[in-house]
Amino acid sequence: MDEGTPSEQPDLVPAQTIPPARRAAPKVLAWTLVAVLLAGAGVGGYFGFREFDRQRDARTALSEASAILEAAEDDLLEVDEAVQTGITSVTSTQAVEAAALADDVRADASEAAVMLQGVLGDLSTDQLELAEALIESAEARAGMMEIAPAILEPDARAAEAIIFADQAVAEIKAAEELSTRAAAEFNKHTADAVRASDSLSSQAEGRLSTAASLLATAAATFPGAEFTPFASYIDAKLGLIGLAKEIDALWLAGDIAGSNAKLSAYNQRDAEVVALAQALPASVRDPIANAYDAQTADAFERYFEARERARVAGDRVTEIRRAAISSD
Repeated sequence: MDEGTPSEQPDLVPAQTIPPARRAAPKVLAWTLVAVLLAGAGVGGYFGFREFDRQRDARTALSEASAILEAAEDDLLEVDEAVQTGITSVTSTQAVEAAALADDVRADASEAAVMLQGVLGDLSTDQLELAEALIESAEARAGMMEIAPAILEPDARAAEAIIFADQAVAEIKAAEELSTRAAAEFNKHTADAVRASDSLSSQAEGRLSTAASLLATAAATFPGAEFTPFASYIDAKLGLIGLAKEIDALWLAGDIAGSNAKLSAYNQRDAEVVALAQALPASVRDPIANAYDAQTADAFERYFEARERARVAGDRVTEIRRAAISSD
């Protein structure tokens, strides 16, 4: 086209109507528009770079959060194993260590979840699906680890209480053996044998006193464990031994009639002690187990609910990653 045709100057007054002195004005305006357009392009480029940076940072956060969860996996499994391990006298240390480890794993899982939540708006659709599954997994894991100490701490205390309770039973058995030997010595009806009987009875008393102290320690270690039947048996056995020593003393003093008279009371009391022994719980650990179940039942229920959520979320993460690999 020829210079100055209307199609080259849209939106401007036709050239022939503009006085010569003012024809430069549209040219200035054109340069102004170009400057504005260039500035706009600069701003757009700036925001484009910012968007690129956000997406890149989001992908990095997704990768880092995933790595945090994977790095904590072995520790989580160790805690989980400790939670599910039956209580024995040797699990105290394992439970204490696992409880401390649970706190670290919980912190890692929470960190990963927060990291992912902060970048959800900057992820692509396929990455968003993975991030949401990872968040669910992280939160469920954090829930597991938050609950775990409520199980592991009673584990440790119960394991310690078992040690004291088992030692108490060992002392009771030793006392019973000593009492049996004392009775056998007395039945020899010689001064030396009766003196030996009295010595053995004193040793049995010492063993039973130790057993009572150990049971008290077990009860203090795991409050709620009811050892009353065992304590009652120990008290009854101590009373029986005290009676046996009285019989020994009378016999050694030459009061054979008085000694024999107390034998009837001793035999009756011995039958009562035997009945108490037969009525004892099958194991001295039973009171600990009963108290433990009462204290941890709710925690176990909540733990395994969180554990199932973590398992389902973990399976979902694996499924999403496999699908991504197969589509590449």
